[in-house]
Amino acid sequence: MATPRRFLQFGTGWWGEGWAHEVASSERSELVGLVDVDRVSLDRVADQIGLPADHRFTSVDEALAAVEADCALIVVPPADHAPVAMAAIDEGLHILMEKPFAPTPAHARPVVAAAEAAGRRLMISQTFRFRRGPRTVQSLIRRGLIGEVEQVFGRFHKATPFEPDNFRCLMDEPLIIDMAIHHFDFIRGVFGLEPHVVRARSWNPSWSWYRGNASATVEFETPGGAMVSWQGSYCSRGPLTTWDGAWEIHGTRGSLHWADNEVYFRPTELADTVYTPGALELPGDLMRVPLVDPPTEERAAVLEEFLDALDEDRAPEPSGADNLGSIGLVLAAATSATNGGTPVLVSDI
Repeated sequence: MATPRRFLQFGTGWWGEGWAHEVASSERSELVGLVDVDRVSLDRVADQIGLPADHRFTSVDEALAAVEADCALIVVPPADHAPVAMAAIDEGLHILMEKPFAPTPAHARPVVAAAEAAGRRLMISQTFRFRRGPRTVQSLIRRGLIGEVEQVFGRFHKATPFEPDNFRCLMDEPLIIDMAIHHFDFIRGVFGLEPHVVRARSWNPSWSWYRGNASATVEFETPGGAMVSWQGSYCSRGPLTTWDGAWEIHGTRGSLHWADNEVYFRPTELADTVYTPGALELPGDLMRVPLVDPPTEERAAVLEEFLDALDEDRAPEPSGADNLGSIGLVLAAATSATNGGTPVLVSDI
């Protein structure tokens, strides 16, 4: 078995705590250091995984100077992603970074360029891609089951009780910037579409516990004319969706209906209603498609993809360069919402 990759992790908050356990428990990785400005959080997580005191740091520079590592895992607040990544790349580390990549493409592009110049791999952790639902839909679309995708309708509703001082509660556009990055990444990485125009409106209900707008509706258009309509809320009072959301994906040969961790295919071709490989026919020409059963999901699968990419000397999914496209959709939506729904070209972002 290959020598485990040594990870230096930056950030030990709520999400970072889970990441620390993931890295420490994998046979392919070793957690050799933790970094956080919050000493209480740092010691709590380090104690849980048995990390020695001399491998705990409150300074980025101190940690990079003291620890021999192969990879940096960055789980700090988004505004700090780029500077921490640049410092780690300067020390020759590969980068696995939580989403969102950076506040703007202007912050993200230098990180991509620096990683490429240094010959280091840069992966953005879009964990939602690595769930069985998205993997199932991605596979069906790629094999051409519904033909060319022409229209998509998405819906997301949660009422997540983040604490008032959580950075999400303090953002101007928490739904679009923090959460919608997952779903907008689906548009590109799962549905295979590359929108070039975005229109959005956002607002904040009176009962919201967020400072910024926690509800939104967003429309995307591709150069080929495919349309995507998405609406969501981070403080919904209606029926809640799963984190993946609820989707209808319509193509030239049929449609996929994906919600509540179930996927259905409604074909337009008679032959597909008679028999579709792997699908179970239901009344109304509806075919139930079983979800794929991957060996790992979520963060465990992200870690495996990152390590596989290093071992195979290839770009990971998604790479930092590829993730710029998803950042572009998010920021185009935020810009449009700020300007009352004015159409925004992704290329301008």
